[in-house]
Amino acid sequence: MLHMWLMRRSGPTPRTAGSSAGTGKATSATRLTVAGLVVTCSVAAASASFVAHADSVSDQKKKNDKRIAALGQQLEGTNASLARAFVNLERTNAALPVAQQRVAAAQGAQARAQAAQVAAEATEARAISAEAKARAHNEAVAQKLAVAVANEQRAKEQLAKSASGLVSSQDALDSYAAEVFQGAGQESQLGMVFGSTSPEDFANRLIMADTASAVASDTIDKLAAMTADSTSTRSYLTSVRGEIVELKRQAEAALRGAEAAAAAATQAKNQAIVARNNAVTATANAAAAKAQLDALKGKQTAYAADLAVQRQNEAADLASARAESSRLQAILVERARQARIAEQKRQAKLRAERAAKIKAERAKAAAAKKRGQVYVPRNPPPVQSEPTPSNFLSYPAVGPTTSGFGMRFHPVLQKWMLHDGLDWGIACGTPVYAAAPGEVIRAGWRASGWGNQVVIDHGIHRGVDLVTTYNHMSSIVKFGGHVNRGQLLGYSGTTGYSTGCHLHFGVYEDGTPVNPRGWL
Repeated sequence: MLHMWLMRRSGPTPRTAGSSAGTGKATSATRLTVAGLVVTCSVAAASASFVAHADSVSDQKKKNDKRIAALGQQLEGTNASLARAFVNLERTNAALPVAQQRVAAAQGAQARAQAAQVAAEATEARAISAEAKARAHNEAVAQKLAVAVANEQRAKEQLAKSASGLVSSQDALDSYAAEVFQGAGQESQLGMVFGSTSPEDFANRLIMADTASAVASDTIDKLAAMTADSTSTRSYLTSVRGEIVELKRQAEAALRGAEAAAAAATQAKNQAIVARNNAVTATANAAAAKAQLDALKGKQTAYAADLAVQRQNEAADLASARAESSRLQAILVERARQARIAEQKRQAKLRAERAAKIKAERAKAAAAKKRGQVYVPRNPPPVQSEPTPSNFLSYPAVGPTTSGFGMRFHPVLQKWMLHDGLDWGIACGTPVYAAAPGEVIRAGWRASGWGNQVVIDHGIHRGVDLVTTYNHMSSIVKFGGHVNRGQLLGYSGTTGYSTGCHLHFGVYEDGTPVNPRGWL
């Protein structure tokens, strides 16, 4: 049976009758299999939990990325180095909780994987022990069966030998009886006794008859003993055959238990290998997550130091920008004053010319009257300012508005600042056109943060001197002189204090920035 079990482990072997027995061993192996499945499910559940947690971390990262992108718009007009330092720090600060969650999740997965490994190895040890016990039980039953078969064979041989002796003794006894009772004349024992010729001969004959009778009696006793022994041997043989049937049933059950235990042990070994591999992977993941967290902390320290330096530089840059803005405003205010004076002079001249024309017409009417003629004076129209439409300014470029006009909170300087124009998100190199006819009064690089800038004075409109500015351009093609509406000024870019390609369009009334939408 042991040999049969080894063959069955390497290939299928037909089962014998009585396969419903041995439930205890099979149940034990089943318990081991179920335990292995529990270990597998626990590892799978831990992996699923880790994946679900990874999804939530990914969602959080997307939200952080969107918030960081919004910061870029708030930092428009800020020194690029300061904006970069701040965004880097904010991105790192936002990434730290995510990295910490990843570390916690990875360490949790590591702990679960190691626990699963311990459980799997314990299941493996129990399965191997159960397999060894099943094999030992199978071998013990096989040995008992071999002994019983050998006993059966010896009983068969003994029974055959007893049967042969019984036949021989019965034949001898039958022959003796025939001689005593059926023999003729002197050949029978009776003839031997009654055929004597003398008393001495009779005595001799009688002794011989007693001897023959004693031999016959011994034969009968021997025949009875052999018959009893044969009966006992038959009973023993019956008992041995029953024992063989029971041992065969036990051997089949032991074989099934050994096979189940072997299968459970193999499964447990495979699951232990998977659990060990999972534990190794989880440990590596936890180490990688921890290394990433440590690297982020190092970056956070460096970015914080960089931001502190850039914040100090920004204070100086803002002072310079305010001075430059004040100079530009002074220039625009002066130009507005001069333009208003020029406009007043122009209108005064027109009014004087109109008054002269009216006087001349009236003189003509008086002279005609003296001559007895009639002359109707033709008075010129009154002097009025040139009407300005509500959409006097054309769009210098077309694109989505990324930042509107108005006050906004600076996340680095922690104060409210005016964003004095409209930002349109257009690609670098997009053509930029003049919004209305006018005179280019400034064009070139401005250290105040506007980068490449073009400033156009459109003259007096609605009683104010209207000026437009075009900022952060990558290049300029019109540096001075008169421009017409829609004339190419240059191309958009991200020069100066800019965090990305766009056009900053500003409108000034008498040197004061206003919302451009009131003129577009």
